[in-house]
Amino acid sequence: MPELLGPTNPVPTHDTSGVRITTPQPSDTNVQNIVNPSVVTRPDQKNDRPDSGDSTGPGAARYESNFMTFMQRLRDTRGLPATFMQVMQGTTVSSGIREGFAEELADMMRFLQMNEAELLKFLQNQLQSGSRFSGALFQSLRDAFGSSSDLLKNEILQFLRRFSDFSSTGHLEGKILRTAEDLQGAMPSRWGDQVTELLAQLRNGVASGDRQGVLDLLRGRLFPLVSNYVSTTHDHGAARGMLSMLTLDVARYENGGETGLLQSMRHLSALGVLPGDLARMSDEELLSMLRNTDFARSAADNAFADRMASLIDAALRGQGGVDAQQAFHNIMNAILINESVYMPLQHTMLPLDWEGKKMFSEMWVDPDAERRGGRDGDKRVSRLLIKMDIQSLGSFDVLIHTRGEDVSMSVACPKAVAPFTEQVSRALGTILERNGLHPESVQVTEMRRPLTVSEVFPKILERMSGVNVKV
Repeated sequence: MPELLGPTNPVPTHDTSGVRITTPQPSDTNVQNIVNPSVVTRPDQKNDRPDSGDSTGPGAARYESNFMTFMQRLRDTRGLPATFMQVMQGTTVSSGIREGFAEELADMMRFLQMNEAELLKFLQNQLQSGSRFSGALFQSLRDAFGSSSDLLKNEILQFLRRFSDFSSTGHLEGKILRTAEDLQGAMPSRWGDQVTELLAQLRNGVASGDRQGVLDLLRGRLFPLVSNYVSTTHDHGAARGMLSMLTLDVARYENGGETGLLQSMRHLSALGVLPGDLARMSDEELLSMLRNTDFARSAADNAFADRMASLIDAALRGQGGVDAQQAFHNIMNAILINESVYMPLQHTMLPLDWEGKKMFSEMWVDPDAERRGGRDGDKRVSRLLIKMDIQSLGSFDVLIHTRGEDVSMSVACPKAVAPFTEQVSRALGTILERNGLHPESVQVTEMRRPLTVSEVFPKILERMSGVNVKV
């Protein structure tokens, strides 16, 4: 019988019955570029499997979801206290620093010199400015959200989105103007001169509070101008990317309008979600209340945030030299991660120069501990993590668990403090008692390894079960 499956006719006197054809296996190290049919590979030789590992190093991006990217960056982030302490102690100053940056950094250091009263005000301001949805109004919305139908929950979320954009009006206007300025420089003069004229009108509209006028200018003139430039010149570079960013900001700016916000609030009041006294308030009174929340007042008075943002901007532009640029890049990266939408905890930073000794600490608190079942009988249960770095001592991790007035505290201290753990434990217990608290246990041990935020607050991992993918 002829060998029908053979690629060619049999060669006389050549016996192929003893030839054994073997298929290369993915585990065979002697053969290169083996295709594994169980894994769908990408052109860049990466795959989308969650268990694929970080084959390109610890900084490699994860492709399976935005949340996993957040978790990876949370793990890889360098310690914010240690980096900030380098800035406070001047160890990041290099020969490339400019005079203006040095003066701004020195002004920041003078700002951090506080007494006890100033420290309390500073801490309260940081806590309030870090929580946008605080106060009686939003507490009533939280209570209603937990026991409402899906339709009513959607109405509540719609109002919160509008309020978030409304309270970000100043920030959005600043971004819109900056993007328009960048567009002016990214286009040839023939087009850039037209943007210059529109930019002057946009500034006037923002200064006068004419939201609708600003939107009409953007949608009716600036967007068509840039779109025409891109289609005419086929410039798919910076100008096109800025236009996409501007579109997102304009959508939020429009969503935060006063008319839509008031309509959404009146609708919730008619559904019985909001307290009855709000229904008797005029539109002007409602807007005044929404403009003057604890968050709005604290954010407007947050001089530390303004100074920090200015320093980061100057450092990233290279005005502080290479070392300062890297340090402030790490600081900005850590802040963005801790303020991410995936972080369910309230994060607060506390830099301080106390009687000539510099210290930086950051604190994570669960603001919804009580609502999430965090009660033991009639006692509220909460947990917070404090990381700090103290000049000439080193790094500390402080984990505090409270149940009413009962407090359990665990402190991981640097090697220099380890011989004095008993004295530190007694001193901390005395401080708690002096403030009306009952120390159930106070443990001070030498730090073996720094605590991670995710292991102290496992609730961070709850989002892992959601549908959240990248495209």
